Amino acid sequence: MADSALLMRAASWTPEQKQLYTQLAELMLRRNPSGRRLVAVEGRDGTGKTHFADALQVAFARAGVEAFRASVDDFHRPQAFRYRQGRDSPKGYYEDAFDTELLDRVLLHPFRMGGSTGFQTRAFDLHRDAPVEMAWESAGPDAVLIVDGVFLQRPALAGKWHAVVYLEATDRVRGERMRARDGAHPDVQHESHRRYREAHDFYESNSTPRRKAAFIVDNTDWRKPFQSFADSC
Repeated sequence: MADSALLMRAASWTPEQKQLYTQLAELMLRRNPSGRRLVAVEGRDGTGKTHFADALQVAFARAGVEAFRASVDDFHRPQAFRYRQGRDSPKGYYEDAFDTELLDRVLLHPFRMGGSTGFQTRAFDLHRDAPVEMAWESAGPDAVLIVDGVFLQRPALAGKWHAVVYLEATDRVRGERMRARDGAHPDVQHESHRRYREAHDFYESNSTPRRKAAFIVDNTDWRKPFQSFADSC
């Protein structure tokens, strides 16, 4: 997306959004002022990761930094593989839903290498349950890549990020967002969401992503997000 189109998005930001997005981009650039930088935006399902990551891309563009977007959702595995442990299996969701090896091989690693190395921001179309045509991109030497998704600090991806933003929201709000997205039951504690909930419980217990994140953001009211402070920050 052209910088002009990105910058137009900022016109609809609330004062709270503008302050937070701008502050986070400035802090990340201060920590890593040059070179290729990888930023992860993660959290449980329904915390608003995609919208937040899109906003960060705009914030970087406003700061004059070339920024690219990608989502783990575009690196799903085929349905037959991701449901091999059962369609409702939490273990299957954590272990089989996403092709983290492919994500690293065609996106994270080549992006971080810099130079003329090409990278791919999408590899799979979840709705068609099929790979997408290879579309390689290139970037300048001081670009930022923002990736949103779940389980981004799992062992296979740990240590690959220059900064991690961990999003939180109340169960009620997350349930409403998941219903709007999936048409599922609005209660995040409902059985239809057990697959997601228990997979995240396992991930958080084993990888402690909140503690390791550089920034923790309460995104319950996406129009008024605010940074939470913890010892890790």
